[in-house]
Amino acid sequence: MVVSRDADPGSTVIAGQSVLQVIDPRSLWIDVRLDQISATGIAAALPARILLRSDNGRFHQGRVLRVEPLADAVTEEMLAKVVFDELPDPLPPIGELAEVTVTLAEIPALPVVSNAALRNVDDRLGVWQVLDDRLRFVPVTLGKSDLDGAVQMHEGPDVGARVVVFSHTVLHRTSRVRVVEQIPGVAR
Repeated sequence: MVVSRDADPGSTVIAGQSVLQVIDPRSLWIDVRLDQISATGIAAALPARILLRSDNGRFHQGRVLRVEPLADAVTEEMLAKVVFDELPDPLPPIGELAEVTVTLAEIPALPVVSNAALRNVDDRLGVWQVLDDRLRFVPVTLGKSDLDGAVQMHEGPDVGARVVVFSHTVLHRTSRVRVVEQIPGVAR
């Protein structure tokens, strides 16, 4: 398929100048830029969900073709190529922006905590655990996180422990707490 004609019939061209740009539509891919910090686990053959800007919310299935061995040191991003399982009809414009969600391989089950509960106290990351209406700071070692804000804990409070997700003020061991199921005036 000819996607660009860079010279018209009768034009003078010099050696090495492009006259036509030709692509094979079966070889279309999407260049995906991934933040290096959150790109752990990205590998070839992982399934992907593709949303083209021109497709009004219709998702296409795809997969990671390859992960480029050279990362971008300036933007701190890794580059991957994602291909469609089935090419859209009609083909999208070359260069169209797309949103790509890659499904990572399954990870082992671990306890999770909301990232809203994480706090830094004395240069240690942890959560405030509520025990008998008293607070105790429990350091955590984190694992993977998901798009909903849940973060795995390799080390931290026991499963089922009550932790503080929100506080109007900075907490200390001696802070008094009142447990509520929902913050008054907030929809969720």
